[in-house]
Order: sequence, then structure tokens, then C-alpha cells
Amino acid sequence: MPAEEVRVSPFDLGLTVGLGVFETMVAYDGCVFYYDRHHARLVQSASMMALTAPTMDVIEKAMSEVIAANDLLSGRSRIRVSISGGVNPLQGGDAPGNMIVTAVPQPEPADMAKLILGSYSCDESSAMSGVKSASYGCHVMTFRHAIAASADEALVLNSRGILCEGSMSNVFLVKDGEVRTPSLSSGCLAGVTRALVIELCNKLNIAIEETELGESDIQDADEIFLTSSAREVQAAKMLDSNDGNGVGPVTAQISSAYKTLIKQAIAISIGESKGIGK
Repeated sequence: MPAEEVRVSPFDLGLTVGLGVFETMVAYDGCVFYYDRHHARLVQSASMMALTAPTMDVIEKAMSEVIAANDLLSGRSRIRVSISGGVNPLQGGDAPGNMIVTAVPQPEPADMAKLILGSYSCDESSAMSGVKSASYGCHVMTFRHAIAASADEALVLNSRGILCEGSMSNVFLVKDGEVRTPSLSSGCLAGVTRALVIELCNKLNIAIEETELGESDIQDADEIFLTSSAREVQAAKMLDSNDGNGVGPVTAQISSAYKTLIKQAIAISIGESKGIGK
């Protein structure tokens, strides 16, 4: 449907109280990268909000139709799947929710992102901790704070002053050749790209640790990089840093391995669509 024809009830709980979840994915030449993992996280997030996510095949069919309708069968595109609580009373009900799938072109990420510390904190004890919830206002305001400060992303600390994530990304620090990232107990989102990078580090024999990190670790890091579906593996530095604009060697190695993973996944997906290797 054309965007101007889509209608959502003003009584939908996703709109009125933010009772909804979403997933953002990237498609390469029409092939959604690691859709199975995104769907698994969508199901988990939905269940934590007492919502029901459609099955993999239902969403996959919808995504394919939307990608084709928007002429996005080549290049990078951003796919968003949103599920709402529907027109139900606050105490719950049986009315079905809504699913909306959108697809738009996605530009290549910049080589380097500039960072600031965000003005909002993450509540790691919240019931929404780790949920890809439609109640995303704090993340958006933190991101806008970064943009207003001439940065590209903001790093978020939790209520204990521990590094959690970026407003729209997961964060990794490199020190003496070892990679460290906030553990899930920090309140960070269990990013699909984050998990893939941890797996890549293990395959590449790069030391990787999920741990508690603070502001001093950010300042002492030899390299910083961000991960998300749209950013992939993106080098980063603090806005006030005097370091050069070059991408660090560990970040470059992981980024290269991630791009190889993308190419392999696309080749497999295209092969399966042609009946090869089934």
C-alpha cells in the first residue's frame, strides 16, 4: 500500500501507550540479512509484552512484497517490521494487533562515527530492558542530542554509570588488541550484529570479553567501533578526541570479516531462491 493510504486506529495501543515491538533489518539485493535471528528476537520481545508475532513465513512474504514494490531488489535497503498491541483495553483483550512492514533505501555507513556521552541513562532494571520496544522515545532523544552536538551517535550509561550501548547501536572497545563489549546485564539490547561480531572474533582468534565498562575505559580505548544492522561494523571516536580519522587494525579486520559474511549470506540466499543447494 502507498504510505499515504495506510491507516492505524487512534485507539491502537501501539500508538497510544507504545505497546509494540519492532525489528530493523538490512536487505542486500533484496535478501534480508540473518532474518531468522531477527525474527527470533522479535518473537522474544513480543512475548515479553504479551504480544504475538506472526510466523517467519508470513513476515517473509510481506517483506518480499514490500521490497519488490519499492524497487529495492538491488543495493542496500532498510526493512522495518512493527507489531502493535491493537485496539484493546489496557487490561488486555483478544483484538488482533497490527503489523506494518516498510522498506526504504539504506545508504552505506560512513567510515567513522563521532561520539558523545548521552544525556540520558539506561535503566537496566526496567521491565523493558533488552526489549526492542516501540517505546523508543529515550533512544531517539539521546540520538537527537548527539546530532545537535555535531556528533553521529551518543554512548549511553546505565543507572550505575556503567557503559550500556549507543542510542542506536551496540558498542565495542579495543585495548591492547583485545575486544570488550558491555554484557547484557548492563541493560543493552542483544543486537543481532553484536552477536555475529562476537562469533566472528572467536573464529578470528581475537580475544573478546563481555564485561562491565566505564567512562575511563572509553577514554583509554585504542579503538572504538559500533555495530547495528544499518551501521554494520563502524569505526568510531569521541567527538573531543585528538586521534586521527584512521580505522584501527582490529576494527578493520572485524569489519572486513563481517562484509565477507554478508557476501556469503547473499550468495546462499540467491542460490536457494534458484533451487541450488536445497
